[in-house]
Amino acid sequence: MTKDLYDKLMVFGNDREPFLAHNFMRTTDLDDGTATVELELHPDSLNCWGTPHGGALFTMADVAAGMALLTRRQEVTFTVSSSIEYLSAAAGTGKLTAVGTVEKTGGHMGFSRPDIRDESGRLIAALRTVMYLTGRPLEL
Repeated sequence: MTKDLYDKLMVFGNDREPFLAHNFMRTTDLDDGTATVELELHPDSLNCWGTPHGGALFTMADVAAGMALLTRRQEVTFTVSSSIEYLSAAAGTGKLTAVGTVEKTGGHMGFSRPDIRDESGRLIAALRTVMYLTGRPLEL
């Protein structure tokens, strides 16, 4: 990936996505076929038991999956299906990191596997994600 593409995707994955900022998430790194999204845990990120809400975990992993695909093909993309396995409860403080890795891209389908880990490296959740690549160029 070129530095120019990296810079454009970082702007796209952060500044042009207000939902992420509203939910305390940020794309922090990109490489060819991978993307890293971090969540600084905030009281609004937690469920009533004081642990990160499953919806917040799913969202950060979905973004990591999509951004990873965008490093390969800069097309408008949307999630077709995704499954998540919650493997460990995360603490209600600190930072969580989702790393999305592209497993395969085809004509219009992209397959990614994002994992979420806590600050100690413990696996919190794992996803399998299928996304549709529309063929419409992404406006960067």
